[in-house]
Amino acid sequence: MSCTINNGGLNAGRKGTIMRDSLKILFLFLIIIGVSLGCIESQKLPVPNETKIATPEPTPEQKLPLYNETKPLKINGTFETWSRGYYSNLSYEHSYFRVITNYSIWIAFLNEQGYFDYVAGRGPYRLEGIIFPGQGVMPKTIEPADFNNYSIIAAMMGLTAPAEGPEIEIKNITRINNLINIKVRIVRGLGALTYSAPYHIVIVKREFLPKGNATFVFSDTEGKKLEDTIIPLEAPVGE
Repeated sequence: MSCTINNGGLNAGRKGTIMRDSLKILFLFLIIIGVSLGCIESQKLPVPNETKIATPEPTPEQKLPLYNETKPLKINGTFETWSRGYYSNLSYEHSYFRVITNYSIWIAFLNEQGYFDYVAGRGPYRLEGIIFPGQGVMPKTIEPADFNNYSIIAAMMGLTAPAEGPEIEIKNITRINNLINIKVRIVRGLGALTYSAPYHIVIVKREFLPKGNATFVFSDTEGKKLEDTIIPLEAPVGE
């Protein structure tokens, strides 16, 4: 039996195989170069039993504000007590409040309370400052120039039935934009023999209050608005 070997066919097949292998190597080389240069994104193979974790939507508090969005800023104000005690004008039968922004109104307020008669020894205790600055110690004098830097807030409890230990106290003052919130603690007291009209008068830095008109809201420590109030804002704050 004879067998004829065609060397030409074998050589052609070998050349084709070498060419295909060379093209594969070149293609793989180009892929490696592309991945290293960032032109081709590498594909992550799925991991068996991989569980994707859902990311919850951020809450409104966690969301960043939009570029043009303005959120109200709550500012805590500091204040100084001018006088606090048990006797003010006894003719008021309910709580009332004052926001005083200039000297002439301040003098009118003190005169209405009977303070000047008390200081001159012509009248009974009025704004006597028993709690602060202390019995027998007169509150400091407020000059006209002081109203360039300060305003005054007064919380007046009004006439209380004979009771022991009634008190009114301004606890804190906060500002949100043009809204001023004043928290007031009121203690009615227990039975006693004398009438009183507790009060608390504080000095607030004018820079804390907004310029122009402002709204003052007085509420008790439980957040209940104190309805029986008189809040005349005689002049725009900051002007």
